[in-house]
Amino acid sequence: MTDNHRWFSSLTPVSSNEHIIFGDKGTERDVALVGNLGYNLLSVSQLLEEGYVVRFKKGCSRVLDARESLVMTAHPGELLHMDTVRPSWVRSVGGKWYVLVIMDDFSRWSWVHFMESKDEAFEFVHDLVLRLRTESGHSMRALRSDNGSEFKNDHFKTFCHSQGLEHQFSSPYVPQQNGVVERKNRTLVEMARTMLDEHRTPRKFWAEAINTACYVSNRIFLRAVLNKTSYELRFGQQPKVRHPRVFGCRCFVLK
Repeated sequence: MTDNHRWFSSLTPVSSNEHIIFGDKGTERDVALVGNLGYNLLSVSQLLEEGYVVRFKKGCSRVLDARESLVMTAHPGELLHMDTVRPSWVRSVGGKWYVLVIMDDFSRWSWVHFMESKDEAFEFVHDLVLRLRTESGHSMRALRSDNGSEFKNDHFKTFCHSQGLEHQFSSPYVPQQNGVVERKNRTLVEMARTMLDEHRTPRKFWAEAINTACYVSNRIFLRAVLNKTSYELRFGQQPKVRHPRVFGCRCFVLK
């Protein structure tokens, strides 16, 4: 229960004869909006009955599944997180302004797609979903994004309906609910800025820097809990990292 209405994407009013029982005898399982509550209330007993593990620390709590795992998906491609970001006020060398970041929930493998306008997002997501279903052989369950018009439109609605996908939206003004890809955005942008500043590279090469940052992060960062790289979780083998060179170093084109 909470008194913050901004966390809800939809609300269903209750009738006047319904009421909420506080304590272990309560049977309410849906999130309720209670005015002037002051604090967010969580039924620990109900979570335990559902097989979850609840851990409390100073100033925070954490809810885990019965295996005490933070991995909420079973295989790559089951859930995709999506977001768009404008990392620079300078147009890239290829004439792009925005970057679409898509992340697989299980492996944390990421894709980046550079766009001149946000309405190009659907075409890339459409092709990626169809390709992943062919490559992986696993079923895809859902897409998750914010309420941006590039995601919340008739094109996405029709496509998800035809493919049997659930499109999950974060609540308005609560970017934390889409935090997986939001943190990835920040990581990629900060890595790109560091690489550009290191060799005083012109800002118009930001797309190349973000593309390089995505390539590297897919091969060196370990997935929490599973302790494997995104590459290993997706392809089943460890990545080869002998070929990369320092960003900004001098190179030669050989015939």
